[in-house]
Amino acid sequence: MIEQGWRVLDATGTEVGRVDQITGDIEADIFDGITFGDGGTVLTRARYVAAEHVAAIRVGEVALDLSADEVSRLASYTEVASHPLADLAPEPERGGRNPRGGMFSQLFRRGL
Repeated sequence: MIEQGWRVLDATGTEVGRVDQITGDIEADIFDGITFGDGGTVLTRARYVAAEHVAAIRVGEVALDLSADEVSRLASYTEVASHPLADLAPEPERGGRNPRGGMFSQLFRRGL
């Protein structure tokens, strides 16, 4: 098992970051890849590397088959939303004004 905080190494063995997340489906036992950052601040953008570029997994580290240049070109990781935005849209009001005070009030459970 890969753990958060393990070192991520490029093809030459140089550390390029630290594991942030393991992506995939635990219930289906599918390993999709990892996200990693440089171990800096919370503002650091995680990068995603697909499982096919993981060359080796050793206790405390994950080795990639990518050069440092290839690692630097990896896309930033954007976590998949749990619900499509269309599902989060408010229901249209029926019959005029909402008796509960409108969308703001509904979000914060307050009446006007």
